[in-house]
Amino acid sequence: MLTDFDPARPGKTIHDLGPIAGPLEGVAGDILCCINHGEGPSVLLLGGIHGDEYEAQIVLRRLAERLTPADVTGRIIIVPSLNFPAAQKGKRLSPFDGQNMNRCFPGKEDGTPTERLCAFVTKRLFPAVDLLIDVHAGGGDVSVVPMVFGFATERSVVDDARLNRLMEAWGYRFVQHVDGIDETACGAAKLADLASIEVEGGGGRMKSEELTIMEDGLLRALADFGAIKPQLAPVPFAGVHFSAGSEGQYLAPGPALVEHCVALGDKVEKGQLVARLHPTAGQTATAVAVTAPMPGYVLRQTEHAFVARGQLVGNIGTPLAGR
Repeated sequence: MLTDFDPARPGKTIHDLGPIAGPLEGVAGDILCCINHGEGPSVLLLGGIHGDEYEAQIVLRRLAERLTPADVTGRIIIVPSLNFPAAQKGKRLSPFDGQNMNRCFPGKEDGTPTERLCAFVTKRLFPAVDLLIDVHAGGGDVSVVPMVFGFATERSVVDDARLNRLMEAWGYRFVQHVDGIDETACGAAKLADLASIEVEGGGGRMKSEELTIMEDGLLRALADFGAIKPQLAPVPFAGVHFSAGSEGQYLAPGPALVEHCVALGDKVEKGQLVARLHPTAGQTATAVAVTAPMPGYVLRQTEHAFVARGQLVGNIGTPLAGR
């Protein structure tokens, strides 16, 4: 497990994660970047837990290359693509063990390649930082509005109040409040009393604007936390805090072709037309109207033109009263 990795070593160091996963045919390994400079707080930036969520991997690799010790006022550990075996094969899940990495935490040091990578994060990286930022995107299945959500405990270095201020510092329009899942990276961090924030945004089409939004949000948040020197002007929070559960999802009742009738981030009313589902065969061209199951904002939409029965078409989040 990277015997030469010392998170307290001054300056900027690069390490190879390949030996943790073990030899895998056709996979080159990937980097861990650690930057130490100053007495400020410490942050772990994780990307690529799902191999097909490439926005995060691009942005974190840029930051690993771009940030110098002179930019840092604490400690930053960057892993652009934790699930590099999946990313390098163009897959969401590892092609070597078939596991969903975000359901494998805290991992096993003597387990599968996916479990070993998770164990390295929880055993070696979590104890070295005050905050986990786990960066995700929609991947090949869905497009997601830029949003953040977070978790803290009474023992976390970062308490709930500070966590909320930090999430607002992203400058995003949406801050979600959601129950965690223990087997995710953020869930495992919470069990270890490590505060965490998950970032979402983008989809499978790699838009320049979405990459910029993701990178700028991270730079603003890292500066607000005191881990780097400010590189961008702060953006006052003018968004909404919301919750999003299964009651806001709208699913395909059968196989169909999707026509979205609203855009990501749009505010909708209950019963408003949000999509049409066109038939894939037969003489009729009549589409099935899909209406919003509740009022709120459109947070996710499928990237697929074709959907099977029960597949997500989109989901809606509801603003929280008093936030």
